[in-house]
Amino acid sequence: MVEQTFAAPDESALRTELEQKGYYLFSVRRGMGLRGLGLRRPHIPTERLLIFSQELAALLKAGLPLVQSLDVMLERQKDQTFRRSLETIREKVRSGVALSEAFRAEGALYPPILSASLIAGERSGNLEGVLRRLGQYLRLSYALRRKAIAAAVYPLLLFAMMGALLAVMVLFVIPGFKEFYGGMDVELPLLTRVVMAFAVFLRHNVFWVVLVLVAGWVAFKAWARRESSAIVMDRLLLSVPYLGRLMKMYATSQLTRTLSALLQGGLPLLNALEVAGASIGNRAMASVVSRAAHQIREGRSLTMALESTGMIDSLTLEM
Repeated sequence: MVEQTFAAPDESALRTELEQKGYYLFSVRRGMGLRGLGLRRPHIPTERLLIFSQELAALLKAGLPLVQSLDVMLERQKDQTFRRSLETIREKVRSGVALSEAFRAEGALYPPILSASLIAGERSGNLEGVLRRLGQYLRLSYALRRKAIAAAVYPLLLFAMMGALLAVMVLFVIPGFKEFYGGMDVELPLLTRVVMAFAVFLRHNVFWVVLVLVAGWVAFKAWARRESSAIVMDRLLLSVPYLGRLMKMYATSQLTRTLSALLQGGLPLLNALEVAGASIGNRAMASVVSRAAHQIREGRSLTMALESTGMIDSLTLEM
C-alpha cells in the first residue's frame, strides 16, 4: 500500500489519472490548498442538474439504453466541468458500474440526493420515474433557494452600507475633527479622545490592519474546516435574529422536500433521513437530523425523534 500526495482539480480527475497508471485508489483526503482560504469547491449548479435529470428521464422513457442516453447528454453538454464528469461516468457505466455508484464516485461535485435517488430508481426498476421526481425536487429547491437569497439581500445590503459609512467616518471624518479641535484649548471627553486616537491609528496603519484581517480570515477558515467548529458556527448563525429564522425555515423545507423525494423513490426511511440530513447546508441542523436517525434506529418514531432535537417547528411535526 502506497500513500502519496497528488495535485488534481478534483477527486474524479485524480481517480481517473491513477487508474490509468494502474493504481487502485483506496481513499482520498483533500489537502488544505487554496480552497482552505475560502474558495468554493467545484460543483454542478442546481439548474444544470435540473435540466440533466429531465432530459435523461425523457430519453429513458423514449426507450433509449442508458449508455446511449448518456452519449446524447454528452453531445448537448456545454459546461466543461460537467462534460468531463459525464465522460467519466459514461465510461464507468459502460464497464458495468451502476449509475448511482458512478455519480457517487464523483464526490462533492454532485449533491448526495442525486446518487441516493439513483439508488432508489435502480432498486425499484423505475429509474425514469425517479429522475422525474428528482427534477421536480430540484426545481422546487432552486426556487426556494432563490427566494431565501432574495429575502436575505436587503439586511445584508444594509449591513454593507453601514460598514462602508462607518469606514468613511473613521478614516476621513473623525481625523478631521481631531485637527479641528486640536487648535482649541478644549478638554475633550475621554471617550471622544479614544475614538479619535483609534481613527488616526487606523488611517496611518491601513496596510497592517488589512494584513491582520486577512491573516485572521485565513486562520478562521482553517479553524472552520473542522466539523466540530463548523457545527458551532452554524449553530451561532441559527441564533442570529431574523437571519437565523430564515436559515432554519430554509433548512427545514430542504429536509422535508428531500425526505419526501427519497421516500417516494422507494428508499427506506433511515437511509432517506441520513441522505436528507447530509443535503442540508447547515451543519448544526444536519447533526441533529443524524441524531434523530440514530434514535429511529433504536425504535423511536420519526415525529418523536425530530421533536427531541428542538430544531423542527411544531407545525412541521404535526404535518
